[in-house]
Amino acid sequence: MSLASDLRDEPNRIASIIEHTNVDPASTEAEIRTLCSEVKEYGFYSAVVVPYHAKLADELLGDEAKVVVVVGFPYGIQNAAAKRAEVEALTEYADEFDMVMNRTAFANDDAETVVEDVAAVKDAVGDSPLKCIIESPALSRAEISRASELAAEGGADFVKTAVGYDGGTDPEEIQAIREPLDGNTGVKASGGIATFDDALEMVEAGATRIGASSGIEIVESVE
Repeated sequence: MSLASDLRDEPNRIASIIEHTNVDPASTEAEIRTLCSEVKEYGFYSAVVVPYHAKLADELLGDEAKVVVVVGFPYGIQNAAAKRAEVEALTEYADEFDMVMNRTAFANDDAETVVEDVAAVKDAVGDSPLKCIIESPALSRAEISRASELAAEGGADFVKTAVGYDGGTDPEEIQAIREPLDGNTGVKASGGIATFDDALEMVEAGATRIGASSGIEIVESVE
């Protein structure tokens, strides 16, 4: 049975694939404490935070949920060595990492640098899951599929749509991401997902995780 079928039959399971997110650069300790409390209360998969809050989130969640930390955020313009250093400083606290693809290299059709960038971060991450953000709202469908292919070639365990700053994600973007991937690579939909119906639409298009700051609204919109 597919994930989409599971969620149609048991919509309350949606919380288990939601990565409850606060990556606001001005996020406060109080807000992250609230975020992690909500993760535990609603049974979300993880809390997604900026590097500054990684230690706090780890202390608050312990083994109750995953801590996901963003790397090379939000534009991916740092070189691979900088992203590796960022990962190495966070491995004590993070269970998973969401890195941003080198968008400048991709815009310049420098596929080799895109792949090497992801591979360098994956090497630093090790066995922990790595998601690569391609910023799909800024790309054409063909570019989305190409970026996904390169992210997977570099060793990303998931391809993620967007950081959520540049507009919402639509199901066609998820389909374009999914097309070049094998079944072992996950897809994380993020950006503008605010209801259960939104989330289900993404899963039906091929998403296996949902990233959202509106996790509670998604769960509470289940009919």
